[in-house]
Amino acid sequence: MRIQNLSIQNFRNLEEVSLDFPDGPQLLIGKNAQGKTSLLESIYFLATSTSHRTRLTRELIRARAETAFIKADFISEGIPHTLSAGLDGKTRRFRLDGEVLQKSADLYGHLKAVFFSPEDLEFITGSPNVRRRALDLGLCQKNPRMIGHLLDYRRALKQRNAVLKQNSRSKDLGNLLEAWEPLLVREGAEVLRERASYSLKLLEGASVYYDNLTQSAEELKGEYRSSGTREHWKKLDDIPSVNALQESFLKNLRTHQERDQAMKTTTCGPHRDDVVLSISGASAHRYASQGQKRSIALSTKLAERDLLVKGDDNPILLVDDVTHEMDKNRCKRFFQNILSDSQVFLTFTEKTALRGLLDSCPTWTVEAGTVTPGK
Repeated sequence: MRIQNLSIQNFRNLEEVSLDFPDGPQLLIGKNAQGKTSLLESIYFLATSTSHRTRLTRELIRARAETAFIKADFISEGIPHTLSAGLDGKTRRFRLDGEVLQKSADLYGHLKAVFFSPEDLEFITGSPNVRRRALDLGLCQKNPRMIGHLLDYRRALKQRNAVLKQNSRSKDLGNLLEAWEPLLVREGAEVLRERASYSLKLLEGASVYYDNLTQSAEELKGEYRSSGTREHWKKLDDIPSVNALQESFLKNLRTHQERDQAMKTTTCGPHRDDVVLSISGASAHRYASQGQKRSIALSTKLAERDLLVKGDDNPILLVDDVTHEMDKNRCKRFFQNILSDSQVFLTFTEKTALRGLLDSCPTWTVEAGTVTPGK
């Protein structure tokens, strides 16, 4: 997978950009707040319809502009495509090869991208919601049909929570909740099995990359914790069938109905699941150093890259200033892992940050929202 041309108008702090990319890694050099991250963000937005920095469409549009536009000409599995996005502050419209995409599920899987950013540390230090969102973004790129299951689950969850809030004292509360159980349980079990499977595959790959980055000095492990079934899984073979998950989830919903009524919200289900990581047996969340957290984040993203490979087609890699805290040897091992058959975009605040590792690659200078060929 390779982007040949990228055009941007009024996205973030980029006013007007049109770039034709030669072969090889693309190095974006510029000071902070000049537009490097915005360029990477525009590519990720085309791939996922989301931003890693905001959920508000208005914040994606350049100040004092009313609309924004992004278009990429790219090759996927040997076939040329054009993908574009238009934003007007309230809506986001996407087109693939000139055809309007009616829903987000139609967007995923065409232009695949993995974003490496400083915010990735939140996967280790942040809330379970941060980890679930990151996992779901990767899962939906790998398996676009999961978007429908996630949306249906959230719709049923929203309705069940509304019943709990509005009818907490009603004698018919049990019957009202049961009306939403079939959809909630069916979609919840599907989300749970697919997300748990994806997560454990991701963690298995991440542990291999972590071993490489740290030269086998430490061991990274993890497990998936299911709120809906009250189970913890460390291996793919541990995950029950969808039917077994439905039975267990339904049992827990009914067991916790009184607690749900008291708290006026659904307290168990995949919307409360989590992934827990450890380094050599110690909690990564509590005890990992900044360097260890950085290595975990990079290892997880490398594993995500591998899961999105389809045949000989690799996802686009977007690497945003994530090596500045790493020593030269660890940087070298990281670059060796990403400079494979994938197209890679990397940002640096200054050319000296390359430390001689990527001096021969094409460079672009990013300054005040403009991008020009580097020297």
